[in-house]
Amino acid sequence: MLDAMSTQMLTLVVIAANILGGAMAIPQARKLLRSRRVDGVSPVWAAVSAAVNAAWIPYGVAVGDLGIVPVSIVSVMAYVAIAIGICRYGTAPAALVALRMFASAVAVLVVPAVVLIVEGWVAAGVTLGLFYGVQLTPAVVAVYRTADVSGVSLATWVIAFVEAALWGVYGLGRGDAGLLSLSASGLCMASLVLARLLVRRPRRDRAPEAAFGGLGLSPA
Repeated sequence: MLDAMSTQMLTLVVIAANILGGAMAIPQARKLLRSRRVDGVSPVWAAVSAAVNAAWIPYGVAVGDLGIVPVSIVSVMAYVAIAIGICRYGTAPAALVALRMFASAVAVLVVPAVVLIVEGWVAAGVTLGLFYGVQLTPAVVAVYRTADVSGVSLATWVIAFVEAALWGVYGLGRGDAGLLSLSASGLCMASLVLARLLVRRPRRDRAPEAAFGGLGLSPA
């Protein structure tokens, strides 16, 4: 009975993680495409995020953990939408930005690919989990280097924090070291971004977001 209940709980956790994971990038994509403002949004973050999420798809299939696959597919589409928005609405030449993003995406997949060839899928999964921190690093750097972070969605990073915690619970229950490393790096990076947005966010950005429950869902 306990095993059955544990299985049911893990199922609920992975469903919630999939819902949040799939929704994580959507507020940012929506905000960028509707406001056409890219202030504080890192193009490298969008590209690397698309690449890392794409890599989780074959990992989930290979280790028999299909619970990872749906969220990865939705996330890839959302990050691609963000990348397109950055190219279209940013001030830098679109071709140059696109080339930079493509190079970043390819570069970040080299290490997991080598680990996969040498050590197998389990080690590759741990590497991908640690690379979640690498995936989020450009976003963290961008929000701390940019004075105006009005283009950054607070909701995306609240979701990122909760999602990372849920993947940690699921990874612990499944004994999946890859998901545990993803959870640890995700919690760390999301906390850094949330600290920047909540403590140092310009006052003019707080008022409209407060009306939407403090989740950063701007009416714009």
